[in-house]
This record gives sequence, C-alpha cells and structure tokens, in this order.
Amino acid sequence: MARLPSDRYLIQQVGPDVILFEDGTEREIVRFNVSDSEAVANAQRKISATRELADEDRAFANFWSGYFYHAALSAWL
Repeated sequence: MARLPSDRYLIQQVGPDVILFEDGTEREIVRFNVSDSEAVANAQRKISATRELADEDRAFANFWSGYFYHAALSAWL
C-alpha cells in the first residue's frame, strides 16, 4: 500500500487487483488486474485524465501502478 502525496488517496494491491481509492470514504478512483498489461495501461490513462487528483498525486499513482505491475511480472519470471 502507498499513500499519495496529498494524504487523501491510497493505492493498494488486493489479490490480483490494484485499487486507487480515497482514504476514509473507500471510494474507488480506479481498479485493475495487475497481471493484465492492457488493464494497467487503461488504468494509467484514466489516472492521467482525471482532474480529481492533483498533478503530484497523478504522477505517484501512475508510478505505483507500474511498480505493482512490475512486481507481479517479476514474481512470475
């Protein structure tokens, strides 16, 4: 789990899914299957397009999305 710079959002892997959500409300911003490269790319596009997150939060959310994807790939190799 990682907290984004604004302290308002968290990104966490739960089983095969990675979930970006608002802390306190648990409202999901995006959810994707970490083993599906297309799902990761779609989630990163959605993160980049949302105006709900500040620039720094979007950057960190995209970083952590890639991190979780890479960690999943490394586990399979």
